[in-house]
Amino acid sequence: MSELTKEQLRKQSQDFIKLPVWDTYYYSSGLLRKKMEDNIPGFLDKNKKHKILDYGCGVRPYEYIFDDYKSDYTGVDVGENPHADIRIEPDEKLPLNDGEYDAVLSSQVLEHVENVDLYLSECNRVLKKNGLLILSTHGTWQFHSAPVDVQRWTSYGLKNLINKYDFEILDFIPSLGQLALTSQLRLTFFHSFVKEIAKPLKLIYYPLSLLYQFKMMLEDAITPQRVKERDSAYYIVIAKKK
Repeated sequence: MSELTKEQLRKQSQDFIKLPVWDTYYYSSGLLRKKMEDNIPGFLDKNKKHKILDYGCGVRPYEYIFDDYKSDYTGVDVGENPHADIRIEPDEKLPLNDGEYDAVLSSQVLEHVENVDLYLSECNRVLKKNGLLILSTHGTWQFHSAPVDVQRWTSYGLKNLINKYDFEILDFIPSLGQLALTSQLRLTFFHSFVKEIAKPLKLIYYPLSLLYQFKMMLEDAITPQRVKERDSAYYIVIAKKK
């Protein structure tokens, strides 16, 4: 990234995750962000500076979590992404050495990856022994292309997948349980309907969205943790390379 644009790009990253309270994804996005903030630092050595790879970096929305722990933070993505330090093709291996990084971050990327085998193999390859894979992806969610949307996972299926690539799972954190998820899906549908078909209804959409944010907070609060662990919108996996 150009030094001249770094501050501007950083602001863009923060705007992406710090949404207004009436935004469609205010609660669900904010909850995921809080779980990332609360859980990731506990697995990083405070006395060490880490080399971090953000694999599928997008706007690098979680880079700030690593500010006190990083010696180097490299963003990799496909396409013409100004936030990426390295740009690759979808089926291209990373132009990086084996065992080069202390941690690989993959935030909401895996559901968009067509060649999951290559992607997770590369995550493992570039990590040092005992290096961390920090990965978030979807359990249940609506279709969203960016540029493609390929798959979803059950909690068991995702754990099984990560284990296959020579990782040991250290923590598995669900986010947005079933009750709140159904409200999120309804709100998302209505947002799309207003945006695409019924624009005059925009005047009532934002007050409705605001009410739905509080509705989802309540629904999530009464959903048992064991239910969230089985079925959620997001899963965060923290694993180490064996």
